[in-house]
Amino acid sequence: MNESPTAPDPKAHVIGVQETFAGRFDAWYKDLDADPYRSTFTYGRMKGERFIEAALDRLPAGARVLDVGCGTGFHVARLRERGFDVVGVEPGQELRRRARANNPGAEIVDGDMEDLAFEDASFDGVLAVEVIRHVPRPDVAVAEAARVLRPGGLAIITAAPKWSLNGYALINQVTSRVQVPTFTKQKQHFLTPAEARRLFRSAGFSSVEMHGVLLGPWQVVGRISPRLLGASLRAFEPVDERLSDLGPVRGLTNQLVIVAQR
Repeated sequence: MNESPTAPDPKAHVIGVQETFAGRFDAWYKDLDADPYRSTFTYGRMKGERFIEAALDRLPAGARVLDVGCGTGFHVARLRERGFDVVGVEPGQELRRRARANNPGAEIVDGDMEDLAFEDASFDGVLAVEVIRHVPRPDVAVAEAARVLRPGGLAIITAAPKWSLNGYALINQVTSRVQVPTFTKQKQHFLTPAEARRLFRSAGFSSVEMHGVLLGPWQVVGRISPRLLGASLRAFEPVDERLSDLGPVRGLTNQLVIVAQR
């Protein structure tokens, strides 16, 4: 009798997928300073950073901050420049190696957001950029962020909107089941602003605010013509600035930046 094949570990699969992007993450983050209009990744990061930086301003000097899913260490470097006591967590071996190389002397450890190996109430801030969309259990990940935060601490976490005009939530329903050329076969999680608020409230956060980042189906434009993408983003930017963070529009953007207080 033949044994049925063992189902792949979803967490290991996600880590493996992210590892394949290690070199590109390094290059993209360099583009963020050189030419943020070169891709939707860099433009979206540029727009999201203003909300992340504003939230970090609310932390006390010398705050202890946990960067979960720190990737190649871009935010670890930014946090250290601010004078924070930073710990990076990254489950991908190659990503972790690059994070350490990019941040000599920084504490970068193995681990994932669903099971943080830290004591309760041991950090003033938790940062997780583009993490909860990839974890198997976002509710567990957010609860872990709440657990390791001190009373009054801040979680700064990004999420993928379910009804984004980029249509990726619908696309992912297909590409997570069937291998489609140029798309990564990986199930991701998407939230409406209301769902995100309930998720963070259920985890024990006392207040939850959110911001919308980058309005429009720009990934499609980027796939058709990277040169056209840059010009289009520059032309649309004034409109994007006025609309993306309006309450009714946030759920249609490409990213939510959630700032939640413990």
